[in-house]
Amino acid sequence: MAGKNSAAVRRSVPALVLVGLGAFLITIALALVFFVVPSQKKTPLDIDSTTVTEVVPGAVMVAAALGTNTPTELNSDRPECRPADEGGTDEAADDVTEGEDVETVEGDAADDAEVQFPVSCFIDNDIPMYSQRRVTAVEPSDAEVITVQAAQSLLREDLADGGEEEALVNATIDRITLDRVSAMPIDEATSTLQLVSAGGSEPAPVGFVRNGLQYKFPFDTEQRAYDYFDASTFTTNPIEFVGETTVGGVEAYEFKQHLGPIDMWSSIRDHFASVSEGYDPAVESVLASYRREGMTAGQWGLEGDPEREVDMRRFYTNTRTIWVNPSTGQIVNGTEDIFQFFAEDQADADAFFNDKAALEEEKAEPTRTAVRFESGWNQETQEITLADAQDSADTLNTFGRVVPIILGVLGILSLLGGVVLGVRGGSRGRGGSAGRSQGGR
Repeated sequence: MAGKNSAAVRRSVPALVLVGLGAFLITIALALVFFVVPSQKKTPLDIDSTTVTEVVPGAVMVAAALGTNTPTELNSDRPECRPADEGGTDEAADDVTEGEDVETVEGDAADDAEVQFPVSCFIDNDIPMYSQRRVTAVEPSDAEVITVQAAQSLLREDLADGGEEEALVNATIDRITLDRVSAMPIDEATSTLQLVSAGGSEPAPVGFVRNGLQYKFPFDTEQRAYDYFDASTFTTNPIEFVGETTVGGVEAYEFKQHLGPIDMWSSIRDHFASVSEGYDPAVESVLASYRREGMTAGQWGLEGDPEREVDMRRFYTNTRTIWVNPSTGQIVNGTEDIFQFFAEDQADADAFFNDKAALEEEKAEPTRTAVRFESGWNQETQEITLADAQDSADTLNTFGRVVPIILGVLGILSLLGGVVLGVRGGSRGRGGSAGRSQGGR
């Protein structure tokens, strides 16, 4: 009797081992899918990335030149940008003193401070420009949130020999704390945005609550519109899903956003008013470059009475296109078509921006342009970003799909093998017992 039991046990051990192994493999597969991989879908804490755009021809109003009423070097030889006594046109020296001929002004040359130069004398056109941005992780960051700092600058390549300070058009230093899974800002007043221009740096305003994505999309990005924050205007607007595509062989969703014209002076003023109590001198300094008063319609190239005094505000437009790897939420390519210009009011800005002929004329001979820059990531940036996105996507795919499928299949086969082996072992045991019983009779 003992021999029979020992044989049965020996036959059942392999079956039990296979069943146990199958259950173990299936458990590991399920754990990878539902626990391990989801826990890894968090923005890494060691972010340090740099994006650089292609160098493209653009335009910029040189604030220092406008502020000192000194035509830029690129415009100094144009007749309208020289006082009349230096061979310029009468337009450049219009009404130096009411009823007085410019020749009577004392000194070797007319006082440029009293000359009404056209605004075009302060706009450098068709100059090589590019943008760069570095995003790094800073404190406070932990298992749930990450704080990133993004230093972005718009630069003139033609002035690069003079150093970054001379080449700088404008820049921002942006700090924001994000949820590591959703990539959305946390609901606390931790965001700051410091504005930097060629004329100097303004202190970061008080922290504020920010809405909308910006530097990354969530893991498992969906095919829908998302709120997106625009640092130039402190506004949040939808960015629409366009379609599925690939970028450098990497799966990507394309999103597009059309902004403007947005009154920058009003939107930035309203933002500061919503986060600050009372008067803040830094706000006035920040807003100074977004509004120009005391100049004439003629100087801006506007229709009507050229002597009419106008109050001009800067308006912002941008067509932003972003390609996102849906698995990781990583942005793998981007372009922006930025155009900032001055207009008297919203109606004037809308009419001007919707007049395609006027825009083409402004592009060729700018009279009210603040910034024109249309570019996208350069090839090197795309290659580095795509490689990183592919590695991240491959890791998630391997441990979130491939490995669980393999483990699941092996687990099921092991379970089936154990069951079959157990059933066959039981059948043989019953068959042998029956034979011996019959032989005894």
